[in-house]
Amino acid sequence: MARTILALDSGGTAVKAALYDLAGHELARAGEVMQPLLPAPGQNERNPGEMWLRICACIRRIIAEARVDANEIAAVGLTSYGNGICLVDANGMPVRNAVLSTDQRAGDIVAQWRAAGAEERHIALGYQRLWAGKPLPLLAWIERHEPDVLDRAAHILMCKDYLRFRLTGVCALEVSDASSGSLYDQSSGRRWNPTMLKLLGLEKYERLFGELLEPLSVAGTVTPEAAEATGLKAGTPVSAGYADGPAMLLAMGVVDESLLHVVSGTWGLNQLLSRNPVKDGSIMASICAARPGEFVLVESSVTSASAFEWFVDTVLAKGPGAPDPASLYAWCNREIAKAKDSDPAVYFLPYLNGCLDRPDARACFIGLAAWHALPHMIRAVFEGVALEHRRHVDQLLRGRGTPTAVRFAGGGARSRPWLEIFAAALGLPIELSEVEELGALGAAMIAAVAVGLYPDLEAAVAAMTRVKERIQPDPEKIALLARRSETHRALRDGLAPFWARL
Repeated sequence: MARTILALDSGGTAVKAALYDLAGHELARAGEVMQPLLPAPGQNERNPGEMWLRICACIRRIIAEARVDANEIAAVGLTSYGNGICLVDANGMPVRNAVLSTDQRAGDIVAQWRAAGAEERHIALGYQRLWAGKPLPLLAWIERHEPDVLDRAAHILMCKDYLRFRLTGVCALEVSDASSGSLYDQSSGRRWNPTMLKLLGLEKYERLFGELLEPLSVAGTVTPEAAEATGLKAGTPVSAGYADGPAMLLAMGVVDESLLHVVSGTWGLNQLLSRNPVKDGSIMASICAARPGEFVLVESSVTSASAFEWFVDTVLAKGPGAPDPASLYAWCNREIAKAKDSDPAVYFLPYLNGCLDRPDARACFIGLAAWHALPHMIRAVFEGVALEHRRHVDQLLRGRGTPTAVRFAGGGARSRPWLEIFAAALGLPIELSEVEELGALGAAMIAAVAVGLYPDLEAAVAAMTRVKERIQPDPEKIALLARRSETHRALRDGLAPFWARL
């Protein structure tokens, strides 16, 4: 009997494949960096065909490294970055580069819709706010600037949907990603409804939207052509897949409201599983979860560990004495210890890519004095990112009970001082998973349930997830960061009128 699961995860800056056994142990992993294409300022794209070739190469490396026979792979799971847009023709071939969710080209369109009151009606049906990197604003931008592209397009897909097509020949959307993309009316249930298009004047493109697949279903099987390209066995079941944020939530063992999930990555992701969606737009999104009646509540923005990566690339990596990349976090951990709690604070607003509710927001250091040094700036970046997460978490938990712990993942998990700052900023214990590739593991778990290897998600979580460490917050640091959180918000609000002038 086949006892392993292959999972594919196409993120915003890398594509990955991982192989798992039924206990959730990673048997092999392969990945390739895919930096975004930058055709113009604020625009981020990807060549889908190139992504497919790199995924194929990763799958072949996995099979060789793990020394498994393709017959031993029971199923293929899928996840990828959400939102953005991938337009394909009637044969499933891209008609232009895919656009990533970090793209800002449609910001003016969203502002126009908001000014006209369209966003309020949209929120009432889709349970989430509009922002530039969503499929519908991008569709409107392409209509204005590249109408010939839409003449050739036959389907609108998300990233993982394109991978599923290349594996199985099935061209369809999947429920969790479609709800994340505001592509259907959630108030009418988990089915396609053209109302969302009509609200925004895009009803003529209803023809681009087809079948909706449930996450816990098998979408199809590996075709002979895909088998030849990947080394997989033709006929291997392929899961419908799952949105990347919810997949990470599942991989962290979250199956109810008792645990909060935080990811410090390119996006700062804060999530809670609930049976009660937030319908008024006060949080970023309520996404359909794997099972009907459940929702993943999301507060998120591009204001997390990517801000530290920018700081490393532009400040720490320059000049003599720059730390070795291999020991970067250890070096920062030593440096940050030189910045005392009693030192006057330096604040960092991590808006290098704007913020979803303020696309014109900009990053800055505030409070620097001549006697401050690099350790204070490192600490300011760590705290600024953590305090921005706290701002989102406070909004996410408004009117709800306090979770027992935070299941935490991402770049911040590589630094113990940063984890301690996060625990204090959030005021909750932080728990770390044994697994690093959470999106891939979550996709593998969804696939395992879809093909009947486990009867339900609870059984899959019990078998395939483990907590390796728990970090308790320091009470004194909780009080300190609570005060700094108030100042962080005041600085953000105070600077907002000036951002539009920059």
